[in-house]
Amino acid sequence: MSTVLIIVIVVVAIVLLALLVTTMTRRREQKRRQGRVEAKARDAEAGRRFERAEELEQEARHFQAEADRRQAEADRRAEAAQAERGVAEEHAERARKVDPDR
Repeated sequence: MSTVLIIVIVVVAIVLLALLVTTMTRRREQKRRQGRVEAKARDAEAGRRFERAEELEQEARHFQAEADRRQAEADRRAEAAQAERGVAEEHAERARKVDPDR
């Protein structure tokens, strides 16, 4: 009778070990699947952020070009104002020379 009891205990131990190994394998596989899903989600988020960064860079280039164009226009207008001021000073000087009361 004790031999049968030992065999039953060994069989139960083997079955428990098999269940433990199976459970551990399933958990490991579930964690791997979860990791793959998370990695895929993070990759998709990175892709969206990369696209948004590209859009922002393009927008920044557009605004920089606009700012450069406006700066060039402002420089041209400043030069024109300076030239106009020079002409005005010349006219004022001529007026002082021509005006006998000055």
